Amino acid sequence: MYLKLTIILLFLSFLHADNNTSVFDEYHDNLCKVLINTSNSIDDYFVDENSSLSSKTYAEFSTSVAKESRLDLENDIRFRIRLNLPKIEKNLRVIFEDDSSDNLLYDGTTLNDRHLDSKEYYLRLEYLNYVKDTFNMRVGAGVKVRRQNLVPYLNVRSRYELYNEKKNKSELFNRFRYYTDGEIENNLEFNSLYTLKDDLYFVWSNRFYHTNTLPYETLANDITFVSLLNDKQHIRYGFGISSNVKDFESLNTDYYYLHSTFHHIFYRDWAYYEISPSILQREINDFETSYRLLINFGIHFKSH
Repeated sequence: MYLKLTIILLFLSFLHADNNTSVFDEYHDNLCKVLINTSNSIDDYFVDENSSLSSKTYAEFSTSVAKESRLDLENDIRFRIRLNLPKIEKNLRVIFEDDSSDNLLYDGTTLNDRHLDSKEYYLRLEYLNYVKDTFNMRVGAGVKVRRQNLVPYLNVRSRYELYNEKKNKSELFNRFRYYTDGEIENNLEFNSLYTLKDDLYFVWSNRFYHTNTLPYETLANDITFVSLLNDKQHIRYGFGISSNVKDFESLNTDYYYLHSTFHHIFYRDWAYYEISPSILQREINDFETSYRLLINFGIHFKSH
């Protein structure tokens, strides 16, 4: 896996040329057209009228590998596709993603390490409604897919802006889900962004996750500094901790870690890689220090 990823990165790097079009550019453009044509076809199926509106389609695919002390090699593939439907309704969209992309607690400390046919997938229709300038809500319905099992669910996302002055802001975010098999999920977040300089800011994130399928809740806290090197490179570094809370009483730390990431959009404006070394202490290892290296390669697809 490391060798395949290295070959891809090196090959695309050698092909990079601002004024020349490679076979990868043509392949990327063709995939973008397929996604846009798909969303436009859905629009046209329900709304038979001439219109200049075109879907603002977006997709992202990435593959990751990681190696950590005392753990086997891990890998994962993540993807998310968003098809907007402007003819039917300006704020209507179709979203299809895997369980890694759907997981709001994903922080790179573990990878799925499963084949695509054993992962869960989410397909939903969302409606975005701005209630007022500082508050917006998305209401959607969809199905969770795993192999041959389909579980319909209701999805409600809300975001409330607590503070926004110049380059500093804070917000509350909540995602609630109810599945027809009785499962309930709720993710509550409080996030703040503080700008220190034009090219340096930090984000303070606090997440509280509850589901009735587990006997405890997950509490995750993180402080991340972001240093902008240029329009295609940045560095992230910080400290995070993840704990579980049982019956809203006892707090037990699962792990805490120092993390860093170098992010580079290395080809055009759609291919990137990330190199993320980190130092962790996990409860399952009696909090002995372990070292982790994660490499991620991804591609963006979007309409122009």
